[in-house]
Amino acid sequence: MLFFSQLTGMGLNILAIFIPTLILWPSVTSTALTVDPPADLQIIDPGHLGPLHIHWKAPLSLTSEKLCMVRYMLTYCNIDSTNCKRIITRQLKHTDGFNLNKGVIVKVRTLVKEHCDNGSELQSDWMEMTYWPLMEGLADFKIKNLRCIVYNLEYMDCLWENGASAPNDIDYRLYYWHKELGQVMKCNNYIKNQGHKVGCHFYNDSLIEFSDFNICINGTSRLGPVMPAYYTFQLQDLVKPAAPYEINMTASKNGIYLEWKPPAGNIKPHCLEYEVNFSGKNTDWESKVLPDETTSTFLNITVKSNFCVRLRAAVNMFCADDSFWSEWSSTQCLRDYPAEEEHTIIKLNLFRELILLTALASISLVLLVGVLACWVRWKRSFSKKKVNMLLTEETKSVKERNCLNC
Repeated sequence: MLFFSQLTGMGLNILAIFIPTLILWPSVTSTALTVDPPADLQIIDPGHLGPLHIHWKAPLSLTSEKLCMVRYMLTYCNIDSTNCKRIITRQLKHTDGFNLNKGVIVKVRTLVKEHCDNGSELQSDWMEMTYWPLMEGLADFKIKNLRCIVYNLEYMDCLWENGASAPNDIDYRLYYWHKELGQVMKCNNYIKNQGHKVGCHFYNDSLIEFSDFNICINGTSRLGPVMPAYYTFQLQDLVKPAAPYEINMTASKNGIYLEWKPPAGNIKPHCLEYEVNFSGKNTDWESKVLPDETTSTFLNITVKSNFCVRLRAAVNMFCADDSFWSEWSSTQCLRDYPAEEEHTIIKLNLFRELILLTALASISLVLLVGVLACWVRWKRSFSKKKVNMLLTEETKSVKERNCLNC
C-alpha cells in the first residue's frame, strides 16, 4: 500500500508538470509561426505612359530576427485580367508595364525560412493595394482603333479614328516613350486629313525593337479635355516588309521552278517567310506558304499554258510573334510553252525564235542573191549572143554587096 501511494504521488507530480506544458504548447508554436506581411506598399507612376514602380518595406517584426532567408511573393495585373504575373524576389521593389486604361491591383506577402537546414517556408498574409490611373476628360472624344505599322523597318505610321462624338475643332496630341528615352516625347510629324490630325509619322531613329513602345493620345476641344488613351506595342510585331522582286521562272514538264530576291531594306533575310500565289489558265489562285528561309521553290504542277505567279513576304515566327504581309509583287506569267520540253525558259524560247528567224532570213537572202546572180549571168550571155548574131548578119551583108559590085 505504501508503494502504491508513492507511485500515485509520483504520477500526480508528473501530470502536474506535463499538463501546463500541453496547455502552453499551442500558444508557443503559434507564436513561432507568425510572419507579418510587408509594410508601406506603394504604387508610383513615373509618367512613362505605362510602367509603374512598386515599392514596399520589410515587416518591422523581422528587423531584429536572425533568419535564414526572407523573400517576397509579388502578384499583379490589371483589374478584370485573368493573366496575373507572379514573381518571388529578395528585393523591396519591382517595375513593370501596365495598361493604364484600367485599374491595377498589386499583392505582396512575406516568405520566411526559419531554419537553414529545414526546407519548410512560412508565409504571411497578403498586403494588397489598388491603383487607378488619372483618367480625366470626355470619354466620347477619346480616339479609337489606333493602328501602327512599321514599314520595312524604315519608318512607322500610326493612324487613329476620332471619338464617336468628337467635335470638328478637336485637337489630338500624341506622346510616346521607350526605355532609351530620358523623357516622354511628343509627335513632331502629324499625319493630317483635311487639316485634322489623324496619325503620326515616326522616323527610324525613334523606333526600338524588343522593348515596350508606349503611346498616349489625349487632346483638347472647346467642350473640354479629351480622355487619354494608352497603348503599348512591341514594334517587331508590327513590321510590314516590302514585296519580293526580280521573280524568275523556269518551266519543265514536271513543274515550275521559282527564284526571287528578298525585299530590300533593313529586315534580315533569315527573318522572312513567303507566300507564293499561282494560277493556271481558267483556274483559281492557289497558295503555298514557305516558312523557312529561302529565295526559291519548286511547284510540282502540270501547266500547259498561261501560268501566272506572284509573291509576298512577312516576318517569320523566329523573329517576331506577329507581322503584316507585304503587298503582292507584280504578277509574272508564262504563256503557251511546250510542256514536253525540259528546262524551257521564256527568255531562251524568245532567243531561239530570234535565231530561227535570223537563219530563215539569211537563207532567203542567200537564195535571192543566187537567183540575181544567175539572172545577171543569163542576161550577159544573152546579150553576147545577140551581138554575135548582129555581127554575123552585118558581115553577110558586106559580102553580098561586094559580089554585086563585081
